[in-house]
Amino acid sequence: MSLIKADFVIKNANIRTMDKKNPVASAIAVQGDTIIGVGKFEDFAPVIGPDTEILDLTGKTVLPGLNDNHSHPMICAAALTKVDLTGTRSIDEFFGRLRARAAETGEGEWVEGYGYDEGLFAEGREPSIEEMDAAIPNHPLLVSRACLHVALANSRAMAEGGYNPDTPDPEGGEIVRENGKLTGRLCERAFANLQDKMPALSAERLAKAMKRMSEIFNESGVTSTTEMGMLGEFSDEFIFWDKVLKNNYLSVRIAAYYLDHAYHRLTETGIPIPFGNDLLRFQGRKIILDGGGGSGTARMSEPNLHDGKYGILYYTQEALDEIVWEAHSKGLQIASHGIGDVAITMILDAYKKAQERMPRPDARHRLEHCSFCFPHLVDRVAAEGVLPLMHPGFLYYFGDTHIRNYGEERVSHEFPFRSLLDKGLVVANGSDSPVTIIDPRPILYASIARTSLNGTVCGKKERITAEEALYSYTAAGAYFTFDENRKGTLEAGKLADIIVTDIDPTAVDDEPEKLLEMKFERTILGGKTVFEA
Repeated sequence: MSLIKADFVIKNANIRTMDKKNPVASAIAVQGDTIIGVGKFEDFAPVIGPDTEILDLTGKTVLPGLNDNHSHPMICAAALTKVDLTGTRSIDEFFGRLRARAAETGEGEWVEGYGYDEGLFAEGREPSIEEMDAAIPNHPLLVSRACLHVALANSRAMAEGGYNPDTPDPEGGEIVRENGKLTGRLCERAFANLQDKMPALSAERLAKAMKRMSEIFNESGVTSTTEMGMLGEFSDEFIFWDKVLKNNYLSVRIAAYYLDHAYHRLTETGIPIPFGNDLLRFQGRKIILDGGGGSGTARMSEPNLHDGKYGILYYTQEALDEIVWEAHSKGLQIASHGIGDVAITMILDAYKKAQERMPRPDARHRLEHCSFCFPHLVDRVAAEGVLPLMHPGFLYYFGDTHIRNYGEERVSHEFPFRSLLDKGLVVANGSDSPVTIIDPRPILYASIARTSLNGTVCGKKERITAEEALYSYTAAGAYFTFDENRKGTLEAGKLADIIVTDIDPTAVDDEPEKLLEMKFERTILGGKTVFEA
């Protein structure tokens, strides 16, 4: 008789394991936080004891827990304290939500919002600083665009940040002016510098918000994600994470990449990297090189069509080379933000120089976003073994804005999923939340359909299959964080991170729109149910 008894066994299920050696099963057995068997229910008689729970799913689909492999959970948690402007369709609606918050906020205190996209506004433009001053006259106002690379501020906020028409642009940023006057638009570091002047959220309040964020991930079938920007947003971040862990607020696994400008802050502690456990781990170093596609600040070789600019760079090639070498030479994994084709080229050049100087065959350096990765760059990514992280969900939410900024031809090559897969690369997927919402369904849909909310097709040649899309959100994500032996597929010996859905997301190639209505019915993290519909 077996000494190991399962805590629960799932039977009568359509199990899509994402394990290429055993892709389909009907039963799965779990003991503690680990899967102990995947196969047929009758195979598990030796591990079923009197206390084993039997879950009969009557044909529902079972999948590995989803892995949103590029997000910002801490910024998402902070966003829960701000005005949600996602989906606003006009300047009137935009100001309506902000006025409601201002009405319950003490005079002189900051009003913050996030998530607007002027491409969705009926007016087709951002509000002016005069409109912002008139709408919110008694509070400093700062509102971040959906891309998180641009923000709008009213005159009170600009004054509190020390900005006036003669203030020089910071390196890697722009204080936008027209005819010598402030417009209220702040790009990249100009936005970040104003944020630094604002009152900080308490670690306690932010930790409680993270509890709710973890629940939102679980409700969306997500059991793993990344923190793509640790040690860059909040001064008491270590205290925050201590509170999150001590209070058991975290129910999603996080691999954290700390921002490049925080590198020495962490390395001075002497903590080895990677460091942590299956729930929270310091994984590598994050570098931001350019802006965003929706904001028109991505660094491109040809100007955008919106304002004729080429975009923003945070570093010169020489500075980037040094930052990459500093991390590469210490054995760290690097995740570099590259959206424009110039930025992608610079990142690939920096990685290549570091590898030539000190070869590391399994470095798994990452290219975050990999947006305007034109065909010659696809060849380089493949040849140099860089891991491309994609955001096809941007096409769903912002495809029309991207076309307005860069034209149909360039957008047809954006997020070249099919081309990269055809080169034999492992490609992972992510929401970049709060740039888009955590919900993976529109992202999976856009991976297959390459279609925006408004029905605009954005490069049909880069469409992938439903099974490939799910793989990018499960097994591929595990590979990107060196976790392929612990999670990402449903196999004996791996973590019991499991979700139950009402449809099979691998069987919708001809009707990908079905994914938009897919229901997540249960999420299991390490053998424990953390969400049940």
